[in-house]
Amino acid sequence: MFFRYVMSLCAIAVLAGCATGGGQNAGSVGIRMSDVDGNVFSGKSSSRFGLSSPNDMWERVQRGFSMPDLDNAVVRDREAWYTRNPNSISRMLGRSDKYLFHVVEELERRNMPTELALLPFVESAFNPQAVSSAKAAGMWQFIPSTGKQYELAQNRFLDDRRDVLRSTRAALDYLQRLYTMFGDWHLALAAYNWGEGNVQRAINRNIAAGRGTSYEELTMPQETRQYVPKLQAIKNIIRNPATFNTALPNVANHPYFDQVKISRDIDVAMAARLAEISVDDFKALNPSLNKPMVIASLTPRILLPWEAAPRFRENLARLGNNRLASWTLWTAPTTMTVAQAAEQTGATEDQLREINRIPPRMMVRAGSALMVPRPDWHNTEISSAVARSSSISFAPEVVLRRITLKAQDGDTLASFASRHGVPVQDVANWNNLSANASLAEEQSVVLNLPQQQATRLLNQQRAEEALAARTQRLAERQRQREESIVRVSARKAASRNRDNDPDQEETADRKSAGNKRNAVAQTKSTRNEERSGRSAKAAREEERSPRNARSARDDERNARNAKAARDEERSNRRGKPAQDEDPRAAKGKAAREDSRDKRRNAPEDKPERNNRNQAADKPASRRAKDAEAAPGRGRNTVAGKEEKPAKGKETPKTAKGGKDSKADNKDKARKGK
Repeated sequence: MFFRYVMSLCAIAVLAGCATGGGQNAGSVGIRMSDVDGNVFSGKSSSRFGLSSPNDMWERVQRGFSMPDLDNAVVRDREAWYTRNPNSISRMLGRSDKYLFHVVEELERRNMPTELALLPFVESAFNPQAVSSAKAAGMWQFIPSTGKQYELAQNRFLDDRRDVLRSTRAALDYLQRLYTMFGDWHLALAAYNWGEGNVQRAINRNIAAGRGTSYEELTMPQETRQYVPKLQAIKNIIRNPATFNTALPNVANHPYFDQVKISRDIDVAMAARLAEISVDDFKALNPSLNKPMVIASLTPRILLPWEAAPRFRENLARLGNNRLASWTLWTAPTTMTVAQAAEQTGATEDQLREINRIPPRMMVRAGSALMVPRPDWHNTEISSAVARSSSISFAPEVVLRRITLKAQDGDTLASFASRHGVPVQDVANWNNLSANASLAEEQSVVLNLPQQQATRLLNQQRAEEALAARTQRLAERQRQREESIVRVSARKAASRNRDNDPDQEETADRKSAGNKRNAVAQTKSTRNEERSGRSAKAAREEERSPRNARSARDDERNARNAKAARDEERSNRRGKPAQDEDPRAAKGKAAREDSRDKRRNAPEDKPERNNRNQAADKPASRRAKDAEAAPGRGRNTVAGKEEKPAKGKETPKTAKGGKDSKADNKDKARKGK
């Protein structure tokens, strides 16, 4: 009896152990003991909460469908589209095998409908690297603000919106809150896409209008109108793939990845090598990493394929304390170029640009944290505080431009350099001057300045030069204007004086006429002297030439000179009136001048002006004057034109005899004078 009792106790203990192990196994496949109902021991695999494990993940998903079906024209349209695009369906379904198990596990743990495991198909086609035009990222498509609201870190090292575990947790938290708010999964899904505020306002409008508030009755944008029908169409395809001519890929009802804890920074390439997988497979399970290094303080767990996790642990233990990361953080002390940073950190410029994503033609600002190669002696890991607070900012590279500026009065090289924000030693080197040199006014100084500053200074200098030139032109115009005003004022004053004192005007006119006559007399005297010389020459020639030819030439010359003198004197006495004078006044003025000339030419008033000329006259010049006093004597004239004797004929006096006739003519000329 005692033996049987002991054996019974052992059997009970074994059964209890089996039950406990079965519970753990059930938990690993997502079967919750609290959900077991009356069908647990029925042996039907189609039971939702049966102990029998589903054959694959699709069967497990179907068991958890609990949302009411939606059946309308939009659903059928989406089903037709997926049917026409089987490659799209296959690509989405094949990509989901890495993440589907974890999502379904979380939904079952929260007792939520497993249709929500299909929502990433609608959102991102199960692509954790997807980014929308609205900057939504990850397979659950969180925008930055909503991601921060649900504690999804977003910095230069990682973006938790793409992290499989954290983004799934945040998405299910959000959906649960929306379901609590609206009490309907269709409305909760509409709010997930459109925003809970928009859905609430649409419900309020329908209530105010006396209409229903279900998903199909609300007025929504086209994208939200098709959002739930898309999910319903995918649900229908998963439930009946043959109806839609679709073959579902085999996705085992087993976790695809395992979580591995790390305590040291490690390169992505090193982690993939220790796990004996490709870098692409590692990134597919850890898509939140923005850099080729895992910072342990920010990401204390990495995801590895289920079978690769044990290999990673073994290989990591063999390395011991050997360095796992080849990068660390370095803070730029000043604003510098990438080439300067590379020189100080021992990296190449291309390495720094690539890992820190530095755009071309950009400098690194002071205080920026750059990822740089980790020295062999550096064993300190990057702390969480440093990693989360680190940032990097850029400034455009400075392109220097060589310009020449003018120094001002009293400038020194130091004051000139200070005014333009350039080190004085640089200015001294550019101009081959000493740092304490003085500058002359308008001295040219060469500067090498940033493009923008140089352009601004050159434009300023050109504006100042243009202003100075304009000021000079205005001053010159003002001076000319003032001189013109003075001249006009003088003319007006002279005119007023003439109008107020006619005698003064007559005296001025008299002076002007006298000056003209003196000029005419001087001209006459000069001409007379020239004629006297020519007459003497002609007299000498007369002795060698026939008497009649000599007399004819003398008479012709004397007549021509006398006529020219008369014409000139007449034109001087009777000039045309000025353009601005009144014609009648000019006519009166001319009459007065003629009257004065007649009075001056009277025998009693005529001054003895030609005494010097008369004393100097030779016999030939006397004959010229006789000819001027009586131009008609000795020849016939018609209208000032000479009538020359006919060829071969002589005048009676000339024919009668030479010298006596000549002496008679001289006597007559003297008497006439």
